[in-house]
Amino acid sequence: MSRAQPRSKLTILTASALSLAGAAVLPVVLAAPRAERATPEGVRTLDDTVQRCRASGLQGWDLVSFATDLVNRKFTRYSAWHLWESPVLAFLNSRGQSNQYNLALATVLKGLDFEVQVVHAARARKSYPNPWFHTGHTWLRVTHQGRTLDVCASDSANRPGQVTFTPVTPARPWRPWAGPAISVALLPFVTGQVWRQWVNGEEVAGWLFRDFDPAGSRLERFPS
Repeated sequence: MSRAQPRSKLTILTASALSLAGAAVLPVVLAAPRAERATPEGVRTLDDTVQRCRASGLQGWDLVSFATDLVNRKFTRYSAWHLWESPVLAFLNSRGQSNQYNLALATVLKGLDFEVQVVHAARARKSYPNPWFHTGHTWLRVTHQGRTLDVCASDSANRPGQVTFTPVTPARPWRPWAGPAISVALLPFVTGQVWRQWVNGEEVAGWLFRDFDPAGSRLERFPS
């Protein structure tokens, strides 16, 4: 009995902590902004995007640029609020962060027979609007005719080999567990930020949810 009792207390404490966490997270999930779906050039799904890219008649890096721009235009909102959405669902709903929109782009480019590697850096410096802004970032390295270039759909100005961010830490290959790990790591920050906005009557933070186009966005420093 003496050994079973501590285990029982630990079980109760764990269950209580999970219940409290669930009570804090559930309202945040339910309050997440509704999707504002865009359909640039009639595309709704990733399959639509691949077909539209093929119909463009473009090839090589011009085709990569076209696909990147199309994915950029499909997303209307940058969102760290919708952590549970897969890249496929995020694309459909036109919202997400780098591990959602760039993995969606990876699916498109692979569908166009390009060699694609997804990479992630724990810290990257963004050029907009404040050069001191650092956060994790996921992007693509695409290889065509022996040449490998960085590709990212985060900014309409991006082109293969010309992107608006600089990795500060080493780029590492994307792993299947990376997406869930990033979501789990971000969840306390997102939950705390949303509750703080509610309690203090603050506006939604730019790092949490904003227009996808960085021009005119109110980007704030992410908690570190």
